[in-house]
Amino acid sequence: MDTRDTNILGAFQLRMIDADISHIRLAIEAVLQEPNSALPLLYWRRRLEQLSRCRHLMHHQFSAVTDLLNRLAKIDDDSTDLARPPEPLNEQSRHSSLR
Repeated sequence: MDTRDTNILGAFQLRMIDADISHIRLAIEAVLQEPNSALPLLYWRRRLEQLSRCRHLMHHQFSAVTDLLNRLAKIDDDSTDLARPPEPLNEQSRHSSLR
């Protein structure tokens, strides 16, 4: 195989990865706007995890994937906190809040 062919394939693959990252970023925004989306955040997390295992990621691509995964983790943490019932106040904290 000619070196030029390899370079073209590599450039094409990098461009496709960039397109995937952009698409997933937009999809996550859409899911956050419309929670009853056909594809849940878990699907997009798995897509990002697949991309992160790609051997051909450039630094900026890896950073973008990591940022999106961190954002999804924060969304999961926030939704878990909202779903959890509030903890009852103990006597000591109730008295300190009355002061």
